[in-house]
Amino acid sequence: MYRERRTGVAGAVLWASTAPAAGRTSRVLPDGCLDLLWSSRAGLLVAGPDRTAFVSASRPGERWVGLRLPPGVGPAVLGVPAVELRDRRVPLAALWGDRAADALAERVAEEPAAAL
Repeated sequence: MYRERRTGVAGAVLWASTAPAAGRTSRVLPDGCLDLLWSSRAGLLVAGPDRTAFVSASRPGERWVGLRLPPGVGPAVLGVPAVELRDRRVPLAALWGDRAADALAERVAEEPAAAL
């Protein structure tokens, strides 16, 4: 199941997804955006803008919540130039440090859709 809604950040979208019982593999098409992602399995990640489709594999029942930041907004929010994240998935702790990333991870784990 996939849902999305607008946020208070111009052009940003909050989305949530739960993989079916059999798991799921999907292609994420390039859109020039940066995403702050939380996975019930992988924790907090930042997905940089992709130049090609990214194949994402989710385990059965895995939950995802993402904040899709439009081009030009992601670097200001995350504090990293988009080019440094291009075609990469990076743990948020590598960008913000463990303390800040852990605090956000705890908030997201408690109430995923409301925390981001």
